[in-house]
Amino acid sequence: MTDKSTPVTVECLNLKKTVSISCGERHTAVLTKGGVVLTFGSGGCGQLGHNSLLNELTPRVVAELWGAAVTQVSCGSNHTMALVGPTKKIYSFGRGEEGQLGNRLTTDCSVPLPVLLPHGRKRIQQIFAGGNQSVALRSFSQEPEKAHPGIITVLDMDTIDFWLSKCQNAKSWCKIRKQIEDIFSSTSSLNASFLDRSVDKHYRTSPRSSGLDLVLLSTALAKLATKAKVLQKVETVVRDCLLPSLTGQPVGFEGLRVYYLLVELLKVLVRDNFGEMLSVRVADAFLSLHQDRLEVLVRLWSWTPDFFRSAVKTFCKASRKLLSSLDVDYREQADFFMKTAGVLQRLHSASSSGSWRLAESVFHVTTVTNTIEMFEQLFLSCNSILQYYPWFLPELNDEEQRTLIKRDYYLSILLPLVKYPCILPVECKLKLWKYHLNIATTVPLLLQLQPGYIEFTINRATVQQDTFQSLRTSSHDPKLKLAVKFNEEYDMHLGGVVMEFFHLLAKELQKAEPQILEKNDDGVAWFSRNVAQLTDEFFLLGTLCGMALYNQCLLNIPFPLALFKKLLGLKPTLDDLMELSPTVAQSFKDLLDYEEKTVEDLQLDFGGDAEDLDLLPNGELIQVTKDNRQKYVDLQVDMVFSRSVEHQFREFERGFLRGCPSPEWRMFLPDQLMTLLKGEEVFNWDDLRQNAKYQGCTSNDEVIQNFWIVLAEFSVEQKKDFLKFLSGTDRIPKVRSSTIKIIIKLSCYPEPELYYPMAATCYWTLILPNYRNIQTLRQKLLHAVKYCDTFGLQ
Repeated sequence: MTDKSTPVTVECLNLKKTVSISCGERHTAVLTKGGVVLTFGSGGCGQLGHNSLLNELTPRVVAELWGAAVTQVSCGSNHTMALVGPTKKIYSFGRGEEGQLGNRLTTDCSVPLPVLLPHGRKRIQQIFAGGNQSVALRSFSQEPEKAHPGIITVLDMDTIDFWLSKCQNAKSWCKIRKQIEDIFSSTSSLNASFLDRSVDKHYRTSPRSSGLDLVLLSTALAKLATKAKVLQKVETVVRDCLLPSLTGQPVGFEGLRVYYLLVELLKVLVRDNFGEMLSVRVADAFLSLHQDRLEVLVRLWSWTPDFFRSAVKTFCKASRKLLSSLDVDYREQADFFMKTAGVLQRLHSASSSGSWRLAESVFHVTTVTNTIEMFEQLFLSCNSILQYYPWFLPELNDEEQRTLIKRDYYLSILLPLVKYPCILPVECKLKLWKYHLNIATTVPLLLQLQPGYIEFTINRATVQQDTFQSLRTSSHDPKLKLAVKFNEEYDMHLGGVVMEFFHLLAKELQKAEPQILEKNDDGVAWFSRNVAQLTDEFFLLGTLCGMALYNQCLLNIPFPLALFKKLLGLKPTLDDLMELSPTVAQSFKDLLDYEEKTVEDLQLDFGGDAEDLDLLPNGELIQVTKDNRQKYVDLQVDMVFSRSVEHQFREFERGFLRGCPSPEWRMFLPDQLMTLLKGEEVFNWDDLRQNAKYQGCTSNDEVIQNFWIVLAEFSVEQKKDFLKFLSGTDRIPKVRSSTIKIIIKLSCYPEPELYYPMAATCYWTLILPNYRNIQTLRQKLLHAVKYCDTFGLQ
């Protein structure tokens, strides 16, 4: 028992259909719609009516009044009164030393007893209990008694109809303005509006139900928006009065209803191209909710998919408007946009963890693409690669300085968007990832704060061993870019040579001894459970995966999607097990579909096999039944992906974070992160030809026409070899195929038949001799791509 300085919910009264509450000095009485009275608190004077003087910590029904159809309750300091509707009798209980119980006695009473009223024809209308007094109001009217009016003014369709029909009348408008101000400045009024009264649903507010009639709410706000004069007044009152009054910890589920109305109001305003600032204020109020209240609200919304989708679309539209109106001279606009983007990110988290989820594209703010294009145009205009010298600006004219300022302004907006990945199409994520990496790796070099690169010198015959040894012995700064030199070949290289290095390394890691990875029949790789001969290999494997990502290279190890889920803090599911162990996963799916008797006949338990721990303590004693089979399957999946490889994954993750020190990779979804690291095999060769550039030749030259004919004749494997010859790897990053631009440079030799095609892998450049016929070109090109593993050798 502790005092509370803020309101708290009396959980056990949920679903009781409470209609009235009265508080005494130290006790409380509650009246339900069915006329039931519950009391709790101090009972030392019998004021709880339970025929005892004990205190009650939770509401307890007053048994003596059960079935009496009580219509009013009122608490004095230490006594309680109740009015029974049909008979108009008054019952009282509690302290009576001042005669406040009305029973002609001055003693306390712990059970409800009738008040002795004067004789005569009368109708008791209302009761009040003071400190040590009791008052009853009677009526002499013979007319049927009207229901006692509520003290809260609510918004309903009749009120809206009145506003719309009379808003042009000057005299009526004064009254309407006052009503709008009274209703839309009060959370109590709005929380009590548009309740779902069908079979008393509004009394059954819960984590899954707001108690609102959402169809009626949407219809009413849409109707209200048909008069701009009324809508603008509502917007003003909400912005200036309601939103500033909202607290971060509204009490109960009922206290969150106002946020439904705010979204519906924002929807009609945004639809009519109003409400730009209101959307920011609503977003700010949403994000200002205390963490637990915010989670409750988002969870409530997620149980009404249509409303949830509508809320997402509303904030997306508001975000697009805010982003489209960015102005370097009005920098607060960017902060406003971040607020609506923050709301979308919270809604996305709820969608991802719920029983259903919206498509990723629903959350995308498509104008981000336009903002990126604007930045890249400004970047090219500045002719600079992220050179930041805060203490120095060259002598530029006003227009050039403004271009530079605008470039930095747009970059300052784009870089923080990684905190709101749900709004970003994957193409935008890739560009933002590139921006962050360029800043992380380039700026220290430009400012001469770092000495250079991480340098690996590797033998082709021992790629994996040399790489592990380099990682073990060097104390490199992981923020530096990687440079690789193959022994007896060219000097240290970046770009294509590093891409080739990771391509070779991926092959070697999959057959390393002692075994780091195990493969299933489909070639999917997972951590080896046999760690007896292994030391730091999992850490080094993770480091190399991180380094590949950080250096924008590909490391094509066939890990399942589950690995990337775990890196992002997501839990693998039975569907993920289908990728790693299809037969086992299918048996678990069948188990979930079996009849109860079939499950029992299998005689499964929660014990482990010879290699695994028990699924539960003493698991061999716990049989799998129809009721616990889902838990059994979940624990089996967890065993495969977590418990059985806990050490291996922990070390891999530690290495991954070291190899990729830029945390922005977390903005990608698991499948996007997987493709970012592994690349993809699908390549649009038509795009490659369409985007090709030529040096020393044109697309109409015979040798160029012959080249494209030969390339079209290649098999799938030969095309992959050509891709590896051209770029250092036979895979490409996701969504890169449409943007890759091959450069074909013609080299003219007196005897071109003596030369093979060459490639500058860093620049996707093919150096093609001026072959005189297609037969020679075919022969030389096939030879070059077939033996391209001797990369760099003359």
